[in-house]
Amino acid sequence: MSTYESSTPLAALQTDLKGKVALVTGASRGIGRAIAIKFASIGAKVAVNYSNNKAAAEEVVEKIIGLGSEAIAIQGNVADEQDASRIVNETIEHFGQIDILVNNAGIYDITPITDVETTGTYRNIMGVNVDGTFFVTRAAAPFIKENGSIINFSSVITKAPIAAFSVYAMSKGAVEAFTRALAVELGSRKIRVNTISPGMTETDMMKSGGDAVVTFGIEGSVFKRLGTPEDIAETAAFLVVPRSGAWVTGANILSNGGFGGFSI
Repeated sequence: MSTYESSTPLAALQTDLKGKVALVTGASRGIGRAIAIKFASIGAKVAVNYSNNKAAAEEVVEKIIGLGSEAIAIQGNVADEQDASRIVNETIEHFGQIDILVNNAGIYDITPITDVETTGTYRNIMGVNVDGTFFVTRAAAPFIKENGSIINFSSVITKAPIAAFSVYAMSKGAVEAFTRALAVELGSRKIRVNTISPGMTETDMMKSGGDAVVTFGIEGSVFKRLGTPEDIAETAAFLVVPRSGAWVTGANILSNGGFGGFSI
């Protein structure tokens, strides 16, 4: 008889998210919005975190309710330690559980390193992208159930650097390292932890870089188009559905349309 711990047969694992609760940070727009809606469409109840845009978050909630699922909007700045804990606690208080955490909230600033003359820009980017991922994960991890999933967000920029993105790339590199270590730490609880690295995706954040950034993104993809938030949401769904994502942990999934190449 094998001394290894037996696992749940693959065929017995869910192919949807019915009965699951997902907390998605930065979910009022862009990729976070698309992920929240996608998860709801396959059965999840969703906590929609937002920082400032209450109306947009409430629109996402209404969209999810229209799909026949449940959702709440929770305001909070993930970079604030107390806010991060409150976001998790309000999710637990409302739904009674957390099965999926998506650390999507993130910011970037196109600033050459020689122009970062104060620590303000640096602290802001690291605060949301790194501290926020850590604070929310630390608060949520004790509640996530077996066969649960955590998705952190990096960027193809860590593999295909672009001038003036050095601080942003630094923050996302930290997220990737955190993901790999956390996958080992939480593996004994059968919690999967992965990173998604989008390529150039059609979001407000990317468009804020101007037409040159948009053109660069289109030309850099083998498909000659920008990614959409829905493209990234499909990747996220693959990872968090218990059956399809069952054997994937500690990975960095390039959902990038070939932008920047194919290395991990």
